[in-house]
Amino acid sequence: MSKAIRHRLTGSTDIDESAVLTFPQGLPGFEAYRRWVLAGEEDSAIRWLLCADDEHIALPVTDPLLVDPDYAPHLPPDTLAAVGAAGPEEVVLLVVLILPRGGRPWRGTANLLAPLVIHPATRLGRQVVLNDDRYRILTPLLPEEEIARIEGGKP
Repeated sequence: MSKAIRHRLTGSTDIDESAVLTFPQGLPGFEAYRRWVLAGEEDSAIRWLLCADDEHIALPVTDPLLVDPDYAPHLPPDTLAAVGAAGPEEVVLLVVLILPRGGRPWRGTANLLAPLVIHPATRLGRQVVLNDDRYRILTPLLPEEEIARIEGGKP
């Protein structure tokens, strides 16, 4: 069944109810909001997690492997069970980005310490805070050398 969802980033869009992701506990800072839609092209580096219940809430997200090709967190069994997954191979991981206002997205950061764990089959998700000192909340999207190259040698 299709339903129109209005969001300030996308306008009014018909979304199939089966595309809605449910985060039963909400997300940290957005506990009251449990229904979200992943928007954007699948092959895009940055996509948007749009709140289906509030047109003013959207979170930029990405595949953590685009930020850290060696990203391999240990997902707690209770997190996997909460989304209905038997193992980590059944879930998709996304990480929330912080992008600077006014452009220069290459200066953004990714929260590798608290990935979103989504089970595509159940459409359930949960954000988990890892107990792993390999990952940080503010992981730069690009190394400083690459940023300097993009910006023409300016720090």
